[in-house]
Amino acid sequence: MTSRHVGRLSVGLCVLLLPTARQAYAAGFGLYEASARGNAMGGSLVGSTGDASANYYNPANLTGLNGTHTMAGFTLVHPVLDVTAGGEKSNLDSDWFYPPHLYASHQLADDWFIGIGLYSEYGLGTRYDRDWPLKWSSTETTLETMTINPNLAYRVTDRFSLAAGFRAMWLDFESRKTPYQRQPLMPPYPVYGNMRTRVEGDSWGYGYNLAASYKLTDTLDLGFVYRSRVRQTVKGDIDVDSSTYMTGVGRIPNRLPEGDASARGVIELPPSYTAGLNYHPTDKLNLGLAAIYTQWDTYDDLSMNFGRTRNMRLPNSSEEKNWHNVWRLCLGAEYLLTERWSVMGGYVYDMDPIDKDYTDTMLPPGDRHILSCGLGYGIGTWKIYGSYGLIIMEPVDRTINGVDVDFDDGFCHLIACSVGTSF
Repeated sequence: MTSRHVGRLSVGLCVLLLPTARQAYAAGFGLYEASARGNAMGGSLVGSTGDASANYYNPANLTGLNGTHTMAGFTLVHPVLDVTAGGEKSNLDSDWFYPPHLYASHQLADDWFIGIGLYSEYGLGTRYDRDWPLKWSSTETTLETMTINPNLAYRVTDRFSLAAGFRAMWLDFESRKTPYQRQPLMPPYPVYGNMRTRVEGDSWGYGYNLAASYKLTDTLDLGFVYRSRVRQTVKGDIDVDSSTYMTGVGRIPNRLPEGDASARGVIELPPSYTAGLNYHPTDKLNLGLAAIYTQWDTYDDLSMNFGRTRNMRLPNSSEEKNWHNVWRLCLGAEYLLTERWSVMGGYVYDMDPIDKDYTDTMLPPGDRHILSCGLGYGIGTWKIYGSYGLIIMEPVDRTINGVDVDFDDGFCHLIACSVGTSF
């Protein structure tokens, strides 16, 4: 597809440097793994940031970075989950995914600063056995994004700063399922069908962000970030592999769609509001709080329009989602052990937006708890950070089209590394 080639070329720099992102098992399919230091502190760098990842956590904090600053890194993500559908236990095939991050900032004048961030805001990756009980719902789903985010920040006073940014987001989507496998098509006649489908497409969507930071006291910093919704009109193809047969006769003329057709769908990625505080009771200690409110009610359905295959036109599809608005609550701490070494820790409670009456298998439901820790090392102008996080998914029982489904023993390992410097 022409748009796919344009998308891959336009984000080529980031793709060459680091792999694209998939689901890190945050509630919903938002991604928050923006730096090793931020991961370790649970994302509580909104009030004050202190490095180039301010482009993500709070662009208004760029005004605290004199000169030029850069940072690059990635997070290794490894999910594990058991799914029991209709009494049959399956394992969600685990893999390693790597959400990247790349940031730079520069001081233009005494009070003007610019920055840019390359990171992933959304993603998911689930893969089940091709013959598992809910194969008609999904067997594999992948959603990948990459956001290019230039920012401009202005220091209004010594205590108050403002920032605004533009977000260009590339999205790539693929979904596989098996709607029919030895299924009766024309009861009571012995006509049966097999059909597998693969939908893939990509798009560009655009939004903006606004940010502010205010130094309440010499030791207490307040930050706020708003990110707008991003509308994605995904265009691509559907590939249908199907056949029909009759008992005692064998293969008969196909009564199911077969071949390729165009596909188009629209998804509204949600706006969010982030507020945070950072408290520095001493020069060595940084305590952070952050809260993110995400309006997932923009994801009310997933509708797809299809063209004509080689033998018939495909019916359009619409799946009601009806997601809820939710909070993500973050707590973190950082302590400077020596001039070079620092330690970090954090906790996150991430609420699940999925409506229990419209649960599907594209994304595991349930609230998440994230425990994290990390180390930092500085030498000269260089900073190196490493972190580990464990996402613990609460077990959930749901009914999907009359089938009882249990999501149990869900964990996700997050291993991150970031390297930054200034000059």
